[in-house]
Amino acid sequence: MGATPEGTRQLEAETASLWRALADPTRRRILDRLRAGPAITGEIAAGFPISRIAVMRHLEVLADAELITSRKRGRERWHYLNAVPLERLRRRWAGPVQAGFAAGLIRLQEQVETEGAAVDWSRPAVDVALDVLIGGNRHDVFASITGRIGEWWGYPALDRRATGLSLEPGLGGRFVEHWGDSGGQLLGTVTALEADRHVCLTGPFHFGLALGDAIFELEDAPGGTLLRFSFRAVGAIDQAVIEGIESGWTTLVASRLKAFVETGSPEGAIAAESNMRVIGARRAAPGPSEPRRGRR
Repeated sequence: MGATPEGTRQLEAETASLWRALADPTRRRILDRLRAGPAITGEIAAGFPISRIAVMRHLEVLADAELITSRKRGRERWHYLNAVPLERLRRRWAGPVQAGFAAGLIRLQEQVETEGAAVDWSRPAVDVALDVLIGGNRHDVFASITGRIGEWWGYPALDRRATGLSLEPGLGGRFVEHWGDSGGQLLGTVTALEADRHVCLTGPFHFGLALGDAIFELEDAPGGTLLRFSFRAVGAIDQAVIEGIESGWTTLVASRLKAFVETGSPEGAIAAESNMRVIGARRAAPGPSEPRRGRR
């Protein structure tokens, strides 16, 4: 056997804890439950014939492997599937083209098998949470989100008519996609802001009859800044579009923003490998001559 490439050895080390966490069938079923949407501890425990304490221990193992993350809302703690480590596993064996075809076939299968299923309107149509470690200080990450967002957000997370993007500083600031000199579209508004710590953008984000909150929370962490990202949206959103929103935010935040901060240039964000399409759009298989656009 030949020598193991350095990149493979590094990936093996980074994903070792994931395999250990995924080895237990109960923990895999917990992830299956969270794939359907976030849940509090009691809801998760109710689905298993083991004690609540045992379920909490499984949740701790999954959290240590960064496979789940949590958000405190009022008196309840909500647990989310964290897609970033799973994306690392996918990238080990599947490139953008293979993953695109595979995802399209899986969505086709699910659409056929679940056609006519009831929609649950009791919770947000989209509820995503991601924890991303970025190699940069809070000030630089905050500045990239607020002052230089157009340099990493870019295509294909914008309408194809877009010629630019701007975010006005301060509460009430407009997050605008520009179409030439006079046209454009309002993607959102700054509804919460704390320098170097917190940004909340609220708006339709290209999702039609929907309203969403994109929340960026920044914390100091060993090796840089921990970005705790959340996106929640309410409205009439097609299930196929919801899947695109979830995967799109993962790539936009965990690949493009992370690469932009760590390289310090737009080229770093554009070069970040991803499978992103227009967020919320249905994926089409890429044609052989389709140009690769800068980049969730």
